[in-house]
Amino acid sequence: MKAIRVAWCSSTNVPQPKDLSLNFECIRVDTSAAFEKDFDVVVLDIRTFEKVEQLKYLYTSIDLPTVVLVDTIDQEYTVLCWLEPGDDTCKRDAIDGQIGLRLQRSVWHSKQKHSYNLDKLTGIANFRKFNDYAIKLLTSKEDAEPVCLIYLDIDGFKFINDSHGHLAGDQILQEVGQILQKYSLGASIVARTGGDKFAICMCGNTEQGKAFAEFLRTQIQTHEFKLDQLSCVHLTASLGVVSMTGHSSVEQLWQEINQCIYAAKQKGRDQVMTTEEFDAIADASGQDKLITDFEHRIRVTAERMISEMVLKASRLAKKYQAEAENDGLTEVFNRRYLDRLLPREIEKSQKYQQPLTIVLLDLDNFGEVNRTYGFPTGDQALKTAAQIFKSNVRVVDWVTRYGGEEFCIVMSDTDLNTGYQIAERIRLALSEEIVTAYNSQQFRLTASIGVVEFTPEDDLVSFLQRASDKVRDAKKNGRNQTRF
Repeated sequence: MKAIRVAWCSSTNVPQPKDLSLNFECIRVDTSAAFEKDFDVVVLDIRTFEKVEQLKYLYTSIDLPTVVLVDTIDQEYTVLCWLEPGDDTCKRDAIDGQIGLRLQRSVWHSKQKHSYNLDKLTGIANFRKFNDYAIKLLTSKEDAEPVCLIYLDIDGFKFINDSHGHLAGDQILQEVGQILQKYSLGASIVARTGGDKFAICMCGNTEQGKAFAEFLRTQIQTHEFKLDQLSCVHLTASLGVVSMTGHSSVEQLWQEINQCIYAAKQKGRDQVMTTEEFDAIADASGQDKLITDFEHRIRVTAERMISEMVLKASRLAKKYQAEAENDGLTEVFNRRYLDRLLPREIEKSQKYQQPLTIVLLDLDNFGEVNRTYGFPTGDQALKTAAQIFKSNVRVVDWVTRYGGEEFCIVMSDTDLNTGYQIAERIRLALSEEIVTAYNSQQFRLTASIGVVEFTPEDDLVSFLQRASDKVRDAKKNGRNQTRF
């Protein structure tokens, strides 16, 4: 296990913690060396400082889990008043027995705190971490260089979830997080603030922030988000840019950045909008900024609702169409579908001079199955037959339930001999299948089959009639055979 490096800033002898689940390596250093980044935890000694205020100042400057060595209860009380939760103290006379446990607790708490501030999906900072950073920046009294906030909202992300599923949506969010991390290495913070929204704080004025936001917009626009090995989607994002100085509160900052986002979306999406540009839009309309923002929100929300309604209506229509064109029992196409699509296949065959063959199948003695084993077993037999038909034809062929125990298979661009071979394959596969009745008795199914190819003399009725005649020939000659 990799050792956890401890900066031991004390003249007290370095202990050797044992019997711990974490492996500590204590290294004696001066307090100035505690800032080195390769340390994982630091031990400060109250004796090293003339005043407790000096200890406190150094402690607040070190962003590491910390344990402070003290001698008295009063010293311990003083230090605990300003120690952050998770950091700890240790009495000098208890070092050998307790320092290992104190260090261990500080490290564990630091990991939990770090995890507490990370977005679980993307691995970047979460809203909590970003909000704390924004508050700290806005309340700072120091004169610092300008910082701007870039806010990114993926366009139409709900449609991605609805169309491709939430797993695909999560994958896309992870990739967006990776893109932002990759190109924002110099940023103060990169965070996912919720859903499909991301925030980046970078040093610079609004003009510089807009230039970088345009670069990020292009990276998102040109990136291929792969859903699997065969398919991918392209996305766009609307971005807002706001200076983080001059705001009285985080709430005011969020209000301005959301105004920019809605203005970018209202402008057509895949846009970058700054506060200055939003103000110019409001001034040009002669309205108060709040009214302009309200109009933008109403229009964007209305567009989103219309898109959702269209998507739901399309799904509903497809569902009803599937219900109208599929046989509820066997899950193959029904007679209505055959009557609608077969004329089109005939027309295509005539136009492109391609052969067209149909296979008509009638299960033999099926009435006897129902009388002997009951209708539930008869239904199960029909399902079994339909599955055998589907598994023995091409994807482009379609199987329909013609009526009762009769099925029709339409095979475009297929001649008579090929159709006969396929029909024979189906007949043999069906005759070898064992069907188990609800009373555990077993039986086999057979079918009489007619195969015909469309001819110039045919129309829809004569085409089907010739196939039906071949089925009757098969039955007259003993059933379980194919006639063509």
